[in-house]
Amino acid sequence: MTVNAAIVTGPHPDVPGSRAVVLEPYGTDRMARYDYVQEEFLVSGTAAGTPYGTRILVRRPADPARFSGTVIAEPSHIWGGTSVWRAINRFVMRGNHVWVEIDSQAPSAMGLIANADPRRYRSFTFAESPLSQQFAATIPFSPDADYADVVAEYDRFMRRWWDATPQSPEILAQVSAALREGLPGFQARRVYLGGISQTGGVVREFIRHHHDRLRLAGGAPAFDGYLPGASGGPALPDVDVPVIEVLGEAEFQSVRRRCGVGGQVRGLSHRRPDSAAFRLYEVAGMAHRETREMSAADRDRLAGCPLPAGARWSTFPNGHVQHAMWQALLDWSGTGRVPVPGKVLATAGDTDEILRDEHGNALGGWRTTHVDVPTSTLTAATPLGRPSWYHGNEIPFDTTVFEHLYGSVDRWQRRVADRLEQYLHEQTYLPIDAEELRR
Repeated sequence: MTVNAAIVTGPHPDVPGSRAVVLEPYGTDRMARYDYVQEEFLVSGTAAGTPYGTRILVRRPADPARFSGTVIAEPSHIWGGTSVWRAINRFVMRGNHVWVEIDSQAPSAMGLIANADPRRYRSFTFAESPLSQQFAATIPFSPDADYADVVAEYDRFMRRWWDATPQSPEILAQVSAALREGLPGFQARRVYLGGISQTGGVVREFIRHHHDRLRLAGGAPAFDGYLPGASGGPALPDVDVPVIEVLGEAEFQSVRRRCGVGGQVRGLSHRRPDSAAFRLYEVAGMAHRETREMSAADRDRLAGCPLPAGARWSTFPNGHVQHAMWQALLDWSGTGRVPVPGKVLATAGDTDEILRDEHGNALGGWRTTHVDVPTSTLTAATPLGRPSWYHGNEIPFDTTVFEHLYGSVDRWQRRVADRLEQYLHEQTYLPIDAEELRR
């Protein structure tokens, strides 16, 4: 099926009393430092046989001449948020790329954006759907229930969100076509689709069911590559563009079980061999959401959440991992540089029970200094209720353990530096992020 480009109007200006709704403000305070601007465009067309009207939110270099030609797009989460922007906003702006939020899922577009300013978004229309608030109120969470019941409830929950978003795939493809035709300030040469958590699932579904079905004029793919994260499900097929899938330790049922929540991963069914266009990386120590650099809103939200005795919120650098993954995808697609082989966590036999070292940290998988030269025991999902389970915690080693491992802080720092050099040689860490860790 050849998709037509979405009809795009705008940019839709901010005026007194009416400003673009921002679902994920995290990182927007950095935009001035990178000389980036935000613009909102209205988009419309027909998807799944029904007219739609929605918007895209664009963050781009203020000077169009700086644009790299690369657009990193993500659908907004079904109940709000843009997790890819949160994870990689520095990467986007350092590279002079354009980031685009595509509000293709009716529950959040209608429930959170249109409802926030009905006059500004009066052109919004979708096939009838539950609103995001209805989904947010029913996220399965049953710490005392039988875990099989938790998984079954989460499966029913996923079926509800797919039933509520039938227009999303075609909207995504139509917006990609429009970005390639050009908007004021930029014209995309390459468009990539990413997602994390629920939107990682959206990307997986697009790869599995719509990549071959929805084609641009001339048969070109709608997207030049994909990076689904923190989702999981049946093993992804090979397609004619690169795909990198990333799963943190927190997505495994053996980890989530203690928290009373389900997820999209089912055992090890997502695993498959590397190919000429596919890599899977499972990341030791990585939680569903980063707490290394929390916003004021994060701190307020987590202020009343309990932590285990002696623990603090995890300092694991999810963003550094995501930066390296995205650079690998862009290089693979743009220059043909093949990324390192896939890396999976060590598990017990055919189960998803993760094997651990003497400190309790995961073995195998994508490595960082947090697990290779550790100073704490990392727990990727905090089993003390919502919203704690989204986040990891760590219990620092006491002085005796630290001195036994390293002898001194100076020797530990040298071990970290040595390991960073190894990662840089393997191209599993970006130099700018390695320098941040050194500092």
